[in-house]
Amino acid sequence: MPVNLITRIRTETDEEKDQTINRNSVMTNLLKKNKFALLLLLFMVTACDTNTTYHSYLNTPKDGWGKSDTLTFKAPIIDSLATYRVTIEVRNKEDYPYNELYLFVAHNTKDSTVFTSDTIKCILTDKSGKWKGTGIGSLYQTSGNKSIFVTPRRSGNLVFKVSPGMRDYTLKGISDIGIKIECKN
Repeated sequence: MPVNLITRIRTETDEEKDQTINRNSVMTNLLKKNKFALLLLLFMVTACDTNTTYHSYLNTPKDGWGKSDTLTFKAPIIDSLATYRVTIEVRNKEDYPYNELYLFVAHNTKDSTVFTSDTIKCILTDKSGKWKGTGIGSLYQTSGNKSIFVTPRRSGNLVFKVSPGMRDYTLKGISDIGIKIECKN
């Protein structure tokens, strides 16, 4: 009788081990098959910024950004009661001759036909002349030093018009201008 009891206990223990091993191998196979999907999901969850409602760049003309060349951004706004933070971003090349960039930014927050203008100063280098932005090779990206806060009071599109505010008639070395809009509420 004691022999049967010991045999029965060993058998149940061996079966439990087999089930545990089987479950582990199923999970391992599932993870191997879906490793790419899990990696993609992890990237998407960590890359999402829930406060950003609009983020876009427009290229400046290759032969130089002239005073009359206005870049126009149309940002859809759904929540007209929210306050939004608007940041101007600049991508410049190493051959940009200045350490700062002045931009004229006009926006229609209160009425679709009335535009309010601001002058934004983007500091692109430190005091020693080293580029402040992040970049690879000869292209650097810098966020504006000043943000504009707007409360649209209406839904629809906010329109931002950006033009160079420098004395040069044609500005060389600016590759792209971007606008990032984040919901402050």
